[in-house]
Amino acid sequence: LLTATTVRTYAQSSLELGIKGGGDYMKIGGRSFDGKQYPGFQAGVYGQLNFTSKWSLQPELNFSQTIGKTSDEFNGIYGGPSGQQVTLDYVDLPILVSFKPVPELSLLLGPQVGYLFAQTTGLLPPTTGATDAFQKVDFSIVFGAQWNLDKVAIGLRYQAGLNNISFRTTDTWRQYGVQFYVAYQLKDIKLKKK
Repeated sequence: LLTATTVRTYAQSSLELGIKGGGDYMKIGGRSFDGKQYPGFQAGVYGQLNFTSKWSLQPELNFSQTIGKTSDEFNGIYGGPSGQQVTLDYVDLPILVSFKPVPELSLLLGPQVGYLFAQTTGLLPPTTGATDAFQKVDFSIVFGAQWNLDKVAIGLRYQAGLNNISFRTTDTWRQYGVQFYVAYQLKDIKLKKK
């Protein structure tokens, strides 16, 4: 359906390129963590391929940060420090479908894959046989809304983790939380029919 729409509306499509930045309020779920949300930040670039005035595809490349804290049970489960702050740094690639019921409002939905390039170390004792407590890849679903003001957009999204990011499968760890951001359009390229 998306391919058919693209071919049919290619003459009136455009590609917007921009930057975005903001914060997030995430938590790491699982009995090994305290279940509280902590503030982090995110920043990146985006492209928006507009097929029609209402439908577009919005891929992004973002840096994001998730902060959590191990629970009182962490030491009893893994032998690591309880009450330890944990920082996870990701490169995220969300690919979102955008629907504009009115020009000022975009509704967004799509998958996101994140690659963990830095994490807090020293959480696990050598007896576990693992050096890192977290898996490298995180799959999430993202949905939210964006208020469009000419070249500026203000957005709010919810991110829900789909896979276990723990080094073990006995205790499931997933990321959940909200993201808020401001985006600025740098370029709008009109695509012409070949």
